[in-house]
Amino acid sequence: MSQGPWFKEWFDTEYYHLLYNKRNDDEAHAFIFGLTNKLNIPAGAKVADIACGKGRHSRVLAELGFSVYGYDLSENSIAFAKSQSTPHAQFFAQDIRDPYPHQNFNVAFNLFTSFGYFDDPLDDNKCLMNIYEMLKPGGFFIQDYLNGQALIDGMPMEGVELRGNIRFSYKKTWESPFIVKRITVEDNLNQHFYMEKVKVYSQSSLLDLHIQAGFENVGIYGDYLLNPFNAQISPRIILICQKPHA
Repeated sequence: MSQGPWFKEWFDTEYYHLLYNKRNDDEAHAFIFGLTNKLNIPAGAKVADIACGKGRHSRVLAELGFSVYGYDLSENSIAFAKSQSTPHAQFFAQDIRDPYPHQNFNVAFNLFTSFGYFDDPLDDNKCLMNIYEMLKPGGFFIQDYLNGQALIDGMPMEGVELRGNIRFSYKKTWESPFIVKRITVEDNLNQHFYMEKVKVYSQSSLLDLHIQAGFENVGIYGDYLLNPFNAQISPRIILICQKPHA
């Protein structure tokens, strides 16, 4: 393993995508369709998929008729997304802590807990301010984040998952303010070690970050069906915020 940030190494491996290859595409499509309908986003709107990975959600957004810009730190993920030749979608390597080269978006999405990785809390503020700046006045920002508070009491948590001949074993621990997931990959006779580290934000503290960046709250939901948020049982914190109109 290199000595770089854990997220730069782990997200750029094929093991990461293999471990999470059971994500539900139908669920993703229904979630995006429900959100864009609720917000009355017009066809042709310019939308950003922040930390887009290999472009799973970007492709759904493009299918719905939006002009999509996908951004991700992983060069390998961006190369894969570009290889799909998705009409109406462009992809760019981008650290979410840096200002975006494109502006005047109608909507920005940040999905599947692609946030809260950094040791310095100011980096999280910087990410949100960059997104604020890329939006048009009146533009929406949708953030889908893990409701970690519902998981802490169950720590530590261990498990094993198989993907063909590759064995993934993991252990999750609560190391305030992070949930840390240590992953061992056994591939034939080779072992690889990775980690994930995600900050736990309450619904109110995450919303406070949005408000500090300049956003106004539009709605808060607890799952991909857009049910009301419940701190004890909701699996997700889904915030919909808006950049004020000029």
